[in-house]
Amino acid sequence: MSLKGALIKLKQPWYRLDSFSFFQISFLALLYFVAGELSFAVSRENSIVTVVIFFAEGFALSGVLLFGRKMIVGIFLGQLWLTYGHMPLTAGLAISLVNSMEAFLGLWLFEYFKLDRKLSTTGDVFGLILLIALILQPFSSLLGNMVLFLFGMVEESEIWKSVFAWWFGNVLGQVLMVPTLLLIYAQWEKLEIIRLVGVGIFFAGLSYVLQVLSPISNVFLLLSVTFPLILYTSSRFGMAYGAFAMVVISVVTLYLSILGLGSFGGEGSVDNLINLNFYFLSQMLLLLTIGTLFEERKNREVELEREIAKALKQNQEQTLMLLQQSRLAQMGQVINMIAHQWRQPLNNLLLICEVLVYRYENNEINDEEIQRFQHDSTLQIRQMSKTIDDFRDFFQPRKAIERFELNRVLEDLILMVEPIFRLEHIDLEFKREQEVVIDGFPNEFSQAVLNIIYNAKDAFVGKSQDQKMVKIEIDQQEAVVVLSIWDNAGGIPEEIIEKIFNPYFSTKENLNGTGLGLYMSKMIIQTHMGGKLIAKNHAEGAVFIIELALAKEHL
Repeated sequence: MSLKGALIKLKQPWYRLDSFSFFQISFLALLYFVAGELSFAVSRENSIVTVVIFFAEGFALSGVLLFGRKMIVGIFLGQLWLTYGHMPLTAGLAISLVNSMEAFLGLWLFEYFKLDRKLSTTGDVFGLILLIALILQPFSSLLGNMVLFLFGMVEESEIWKSVFAWWFGNVLGQVLMVPTLLLIYAQWEKLEIIRLVGVGIFFAGLSYVLQVLSPISNVFLLLSVTFPLILYTSSRFGMAYGAFAMVVISVVTLYLSILGLGSFGGEGSVDNLINLNFYFLSQMLLLLTIGTLFEERKNREVELEREIAKALKQNQEQTLMLLQQSRLAQMGQVINMIAHQWRQPLNNLLLICEVLVYRYENNEINDEEIQRFQHDSTLQIRQMSKTIDDFRDFFQPRKAIERFELNRVLEDLILMVEPIFRLEHIDLEFKREQEVVIDGFPNEFSQAVLNIIYNAKDAFVGKSQDQKMVKIEIDQQEAVVVLSIWDNAGGIPEEIIEKIFNPYFSTKENLNGTGLGLYMSKMIIQTHMGGKLIAKNHAEGAVFIIELALAKEHL
């Protein structure tokens, strides 16, 4: 927002307020007055400018940042009320106007620099602190003391001391209160009131014990006790709780000081004020710095967990998509295998029909011939139907892990694909071993093996060797079974052997390869069944090695 835009907004009819806005303004004015009187009460210098923490300025800036420019009216009234009886009315009006202008400037700069009211990053925290210390309070203290000087309320020799006192007290008030109120407001829905009250009671009691019952006069020793507890509260429950604990300690400490009690209630006013301000300022700055770093780390961890969860979900979706693409790519192979399985039954049906027609033309049809026709044709049709069922079961995915016998699954697979290999003049051999039982997904495992042996079959394309062979061997080794699939097609080029399991990597452009077969085989074996799949070359070709754990009862 530009300064011109902010001024235009300021000219809008802010005075058209509803009852709730009127209550907010009135409450801020009252809060400003009470907080200011508390600060003046603890100050031992004068009732106009105090070097001690000035809570009123913290409430003022917080009110404007949270509820908008309408709260400037509350600041003006609160400050005017605070100056009543301490200075001439015209001087009070001028001071009130300065503080109101400061609040407006703070709101505009906060929005101009795009600071986040949730103070979620160290940039937001330090941006707010620098805005307070380097712009707002220099502006306020210089103009305010100029007013006091013009009205003869500050001597020329004391003006810079008064400027510093104004600047320092207001900085303390805003650095302490503004982050606390912004954090509580931002996290209000998540805050637990009982816990917040408990934190307040605990730190109020702790301050009383440390400063009255067993008084600690050394400010550094006092810090070494209170600050770790504040930091723990912040890291354990959140920054809002830690900042609230700091405010409670400040209020209790100021009250004890007013009564002349506690670590800062002695007669040495200058030393006590310096120690008191250092005690407040050091804890708040440390809390904001370290606490915000903790919060940023938590937020990064949460964001990282979200990104990981999102990446896992995307990976799962991509895996499902690739699996679907792989299955679609296998449909052509399935149709080809079904065609080969049906070829003989269809030929038989054709012959049966031709025989029936021949006998009909020669008047040789009788009941016995009709029954034979029915029996033979039904047998062929049932065989074709069984072929469809076999392939449907083969490509039906399983969701639950099953225990299955490895030899049987491989025999069923070979029975389906052997006609295709026979047509290509490729010998498909399976060296059967003793019963081997594993846990997994038999249909997905069959698809993985099918991809590998079809990859071996395609490797023979363009080769003119006399004997083409694909051999499957099973070797049981203690707790694992090793399945080896050999071919003598010449092997895999060394420059691509590390890439063959990558998705969409294919050397079969002329065969319309998708590059998903071997990738899905590795996904099934390693991800779904917890096994291992590797490929390497031997003297005559390539060998794919699958390692799977045996079922526990068969170890």
